Amino acid sequence: MGQDAGDRDELPGPTPESFEVFYLREYPKVVGLLHGLLGSRLVAEELAQETFLVAYRDWDRISRLDNPRAWVRRVAINQRGSFLRAYLRQQTRERDAAVCHEDDGIKLADEYAEVWQAVRTLPPLQAQVIALHYYEDYSVAQVAAALGRAPGTIKAQLHHGRRKLARLLGDDTNRGRST
Repeated sequence: MGQDAGDRDELPGPTPESFEVFYLREYPKVVGLLHGLLGSRLVAEELAQETFLVAYRDWDRISRLDNPRAWVRRVAINQRGSFLRAYLRQQTRERDAAVCHEDDGIKLADEYAEVWQAVRTLPPLQAQVIALHYYEDYSVAQVAAALGRAPGTIKAQLHHGRRKLARLLGDDTNRGRST
């Protein structure tokens, strides 16, 4: 009738999803998020791969977190920050180097190019909050979890980011959705 407790290999509780399933679903979204923040699909793909490699190496622990999606996005955004710091250091050393930008659009239609360009001019936290809220369609609570910040901080960053984007894009109305 029943198995002995010692005969079971599984721990009680829900079984976390496999890394493969998680990766196939989330990788394109993380690439899109990073592409929007960085403006380069090539760099976005590289940073997303590094992010998922970190997740893969510790998947037993990460898969059991309350929100592995938020964890992956936090790591991706941290990877972006590390990349930008290294990039700025390189530019300081190599002032004459030319930077090539690919013209592509993974989930970034040409009609939004001006918006993404404006988002990239925002302070880093505002850019991250705007990208997660609008591109990833995250709620304020989800953005707060992904970035490890208080929901009030996220609301303030959304407010300031929207106002700055409205000025940059020449739109005096705040057409953003309510939080």
